[in-house]
Amino acid sequence: MILRQSTTLRLLVACAALVTVAPAAAGHVTWAAVATAAENRGRKSPYADLDPALRQVLEKFDTAQAGVTALSARFTERKHLGLLKNDVIQQGRFYHTKPDKFLWEYSTPEPKVLLMTGSSLVAYYPRQKQAEEIRTRLSRRLIKYFGIGQVFSDLQEYYKLSIDPANEIAGTHLIIMKPKQRRLEKRVTELRLWLDDRLNQIRQLEYREADGDRTLFVFEEIEVNPAISPARYTLELPNDVKVSDTFSGFFSQKGR
Repeated sequence: MILRQSTTLRLLVACAALVTVAPAAAGHVTWAAVATAAENRGRKSPYADLDPALRQVLEKFDTAQAGVTALSARFTERKHLGLLKNDVIQQGRFYHTKPDKFLWEYSTPEPKVLLMTGSSLVAYYPRQKQAEEIRTRLSRRLIKYFGIGQVFSDLQEYYKLSIDPANEIAGTHLIIMKPKQRRLEKRVTELRLWLDDRLNQIRQLEYREADGDRTLFVFEEIEVNPAISPARYTLELPNDVKVSDTFSGFFSQKGR
């Protein structure tokens, strides 16, 4: 059974985009700062048309990101696929260092690694002694398209933002993001983010596809600004690993 290539990749990139909102350390201006500056100049705030409750939550989240340089967490990924009887569940650890380094280390049911930087995407399957790599252009286009390193006002170009008052997860606010562009809407109907009120970070993220499939990431043991060695984002492949320039195996049965 082949899992479609697009599902996990788009979700990982979208999730990466959202944990990287407002990277002040990379020389970007936070959304809150943009809003304040615009108001000071008598111009319309980028928040002006948003629901007041949503505006307050996003401003708080965005302001908190200005002090974040790195994140790590334990994650559980649960895929619900219409073609499969049971959900596909994977677990591992996630690492991110601003502005553009993301590492997903899967530990169960099988080890695998997905490394994304500003110049490449690399997937590695130790048991199969195989790896896949896409260099430079695709990685940069993905980062730009999904808003990585941009502010929430930039993400509004791609998504309609709203807050769900019926959220049932205590200590969180549920943000709904619906695609504006048809090319994205054909694949994803919405992104659902649960923002932790205390940490001001993403606690859960769900990606819903147009065909009914969905993927949920649950983050636990979230650490803000942990000490992450730059070497962690260096993937040294053994000499007997076969490397291809495609990106299909990460989403097939061998990568589960």
